[in-house]
Amino acid sequence: MILGAGAATLGAATVAPLAIAPASPMVAAGGPRWVRTMKLEDLKEGERKRVPIVSDLHDAWTVAKNVTLGAVWLERHGDDVRCLSVTCPHLGCAVSATPDGFNCPCHDSDFGPKGERKGGPSPRDMDALKTRITDGWIEVDFRRYRVGVPERVEIG
Repeated sequence: MILGAGAATLGAATVAPLAIAPASPMVAAGGPRWVRTMKLEDLKEGERKRVPIVSDLHDAWTVAKNVTLGAVWLERHGDDVRCLSVTCPHLGCAVSATPDGFNCPCHDSDFGPKGERKGGPSPRDMDALKTRITDGWIEVDFRRYRVGVPERVEIG
């Protein structure tokens, strides 16, 4: 009888944390992952700026504070901000800005100023991300996509 009660207690202790583990917007599939990046007033009209994406990273048990999750290119047009992932859709290298658009130095994929594929091995355009302005700050709905495939497949 004592062995049975001990097993039941151990079983309840193992299951109970699962019921109280916090949900995280960083791991929720498909939901928005708005990350504050920089003040709109600090991004000049027409300027392309590489900005790190820094946020808390949650899993079911832990929170890592101020983790660099990736980076994006931001470009301002009035109160609208265009956002492109710096990750090349070919094999995941970091895309650099050029006077005419963007280039991936690893395998020489070329992209136009809006991230459209112009040449090289990249199977698709650069990945555009949604932005919004909240209290004067540029926020990005940060997502990652599978590299090496022609369609945009979101990964966690």
